[in-house]
Amino acid sequence: MRYKSTEDKAYHEIIQRIISQKYPPGTSIIESQLAEELGMSRTPIRNALRYLVANGLLENPTNRSCVVPSISREDLDNVFDLRFMIEPKCAYVAAMNAKESQQSYFTNLLERESLKSTSSSNDIEEINREIHFGIAELTGNRYYRRALSPVFWRCQLYLFFFDTFYSTKKTNSSEIKTNSEHKSLLSAIFSHEANIARDLMQKHIESTYTMLTSNTYLNMA
Repeated sequence: MRYKSTEDKAYHEIIQRIISQKYPPGTSIIESQLAEELGMSRTPIRNALRYLVANGLLENPTNRSCVVPSISREDLDNVFDLRFMIEPKCAYVAAMNAKESQQSYFTNLLERESLKSTSSSNDIEEINREIHFGIAELTGNRYYRRALSPVFWRCQLYLFFFDTFYSTKKTNSSEIKTNSEHKSLLSAIFSHEANIARDLMQKHIESTYTMLTSNTYLNMA
């Protein structure tokens, strides 16, 4: 994978360590240790960690080291409750404002997602994120993107630990379903079918929520 900068490399390395569960919930990420492991200076590490803290994937409770947040059923319910309020509205407004010239970007993302059987889990995470953040950008209102970011990232934390694709790195029926749902959703958005787009986004999030809440560990946490 090509990186735009050392900071970009640090960012992707941290994400991959969380996806691979090398950094499970509750793990402290020490800046100096990570810099040594990656063979780079502490500055790009620090900047990548700050970005992930600001966007909700990591926490910085002591201002000294970053921590992968602990997970619980209550936290999952709380974060998805907010996501259900934000993303369906994003899809609705996106369908009202989307331009034909913007469609090729999403067509490319869908094609890349359909090739997931030969992609890494890090690739799939990035494509999924670009689709959801891209829809928020289609609204033309920057505050949708800002509101979605920390909520989306915290939801991703649960997916990294409980979605079978991320844990096994194998294509499964849920990933095929996700790609199909993304195609239908984006088709509605670029056809300017706002109500349908809103409802499809609601069902898309519900599908993820249902998959996660069926996990025995979460129901015990």
